[in-house]
Amino acid sequence: MTTETRTERTPHAFAPVRIAAGPAFELIAQLSAFTSGPARASLESGKPWIREVRDLAGPELIRGVERWSISVYGELASVVLEAGPPFRIDRFARHLRAMKPTLLWQRLLGAESAPNRAMVSRGAYDRAIAGDAVARAEIIESQGANAPARLSLERLLATPPPLVQAELAALLDTWARRVYPTFGPGAMMLVDRDVEAKEALFADTTPREAIRIATNGVDLDPGTWAAEIVVVPTVALRPFIVPIEWRSTALILCSVADEAFDDDPAAPPRRLVQVTTALGDALRLRVMRELAAGELTASELADRLGVDRTSLHHHLGILRSAGLVTVRAEGVHSWRYAVREGGVAGAASALTGYLQQPHD
Repeated sequence: MTTETRTERTPHAFAPVRIAAGPAFELIAQLSAFTSGPARASLESGKPWIREVRDLAGPELIRGVERWSISVYGELASVVLEAGPPFRIDRFARHLRAMKPTLLWQRLLGAESAPNRAMVSRGAYDRAIAGDAVARAEIIESQGANAPARLSLERLLATPPPLVQAELAALLDTWARRVYPTFGPGAMMLVDRDVEAKEALFADTTPREAIRIATNGVDLDPGTWAAEIVVVPTVALRPFIVPIEWRSTALILCSVADEAFDDDPAAPPRRLVQVTTALGDALRLRVMRELAAGELTASELADRLGVDRTSLHHHLGILRSAGLVTVRAEGVHSWRYAVREGGVAGAASALTGYLQQPHD
């Protein structure tokens, strides 16, 4: 199933929302997940998935995928969207190859993002595209949130656009042939199930609150630049979320809901298992206690608890995926976390309901 649904602009002027899903998006999610660096250990698909991907892909393809950051693959999702429904992989690949290399290169650089342009001096992207070293350094500094992102930007800026296009097209073709067939069909069954639930959610809830629910606690405020928001549920990225700003579109690669996996009525709900797992860790309980007193950034939490920030991000991802914390953007690379209202109480209610569920 491929889909594209819309909601109309609401009285409070929040941008209209549509849901988009299809195999090409899931392929992008697989690439984004596998190149996620240290965060890869937090993927809900786990180490067996990583090992199987490595076996299927082979070392050369893995090295090629890891050359680029998650932001580059995220930008490719905008190419999928531009290619249009039904968001098939072959259609996406043809569109990618048909693009002018310089335009694709600029897209991957983030030059079509209004928030990115607002972060740098006027005309910095145009100067960087023309080869200005100072402007290029400015863009790397503004967008390079971590070492892999900076390295990927440096590679992108140092590689001629036709070579970038040819390399990515070859990566996509090889991944689609070797890796996607093993995981894609099963993932799309879950995505189809999730799309139906999200359609009902967006029909009955305000867009902002629906996005908060659909992303497991992300409070999105795209600002005045976004004319529309596109929500793309994926399986491979669980529990991560990748936001992309493309022209006037805010594109969100997010996780399918836990309920999409719940097809055994006798099994405990997946969300309940996630909550009990999330709370069964001493550090995560300390995080919850700190956040109960008010919002904090990851850096503030790390300082208070005396732990490494990278490790803390892993734990915050688990808590958010379990529906126990919310997160909202503060600036471009800073996020503030808080205890999600009703999260713990809802978990307790779900546990009680499961324990009291009649036996067949």
